[in-house]
Amino acid sequence: MLVRRALILGLAAPWPVRAQGAAPLRVLGTGAVAAATRDLAPGFTASSGRAVAIATANAGVAARRLREGEAADLMLNSAGQVARLTADGLLDASTTRELGRMLIGVAVREGAPMPDISSEAALRAAILAAPMIAHSDPATGATAGTHAARLMERLGIAGEMRARTLVFPGGGAAVQSVAEGRAALALTQVSEIIAVPGARLVGPLPDSVQLVTPYLGAVTARAADRDGALGLLAWLTGAEGQARFRAAGFAVG
Repeated sequence: MLVRRALILGLAAPWPVRAQGAAPLRVLGTGAVAAATRDLAPGFTASSGRAVAIATANAGVAARRLREGEAADLMLNSAGQVARLTADGLLDASTTRELGRMLIGVAVREGAPMPDISSEAALRAAILAAPMIAHSDPATGATAGTHAARLMERLGIAGEMRARTLVFPGGGAAVQSVAEGRAALALTQVSEIIAVPGARLVGPLPDSVQLVTPYLGAVTARAADRDGALGLLAWLTGAEGQARFRAAGFAVG
């Protein structure tokens, strides 16, 4: 009986035991997907025995880091960046999966009045009324920051707002500046607004000036553990993953 029990345990245990001793799966992603991915990682680890190490930056910086040789098994980035990285042979096209689609929104400090942003004219007035606004850095290829800079041009207020704009490496830091009272408004991905305590989502930008960004996951061409990365991507895009991304403000499915 003891021999039979030991044999059963030996057959059941090898993969988790090896996984626990393996190096963490390395994920390189954007701020838009960071909170949901971090929340989902412990469940994957409990299920598979594989630890997950997550590094984040804005979309352009994350892509640049992979180009410059940073080790990563899985890339989570905007569809545009994923397409360019795939064309350059840095991502495996056959593994690409959509995590969800994200809108850009406006944040204010918790307890502050909620401005009207229901139209372009209302949004323009709300921005002009803000002593200071914040967004991520368009110069680094940040998705929301690039759109925010173009929005200022479209609304005809780029020159007026230049001295009244705080620029940050990522959208999360821009929202944090609102939570701390350093800026009155932040424009960034809805998921980054929801993730910051002390900040409140006013709502998405009006449809006429909105940017819908699909976020994708793909295994890197240099992945040290392709199968592990595929397993994590399946977890992120499975039922539990979809529910968490939906709660973060993504349109899923």
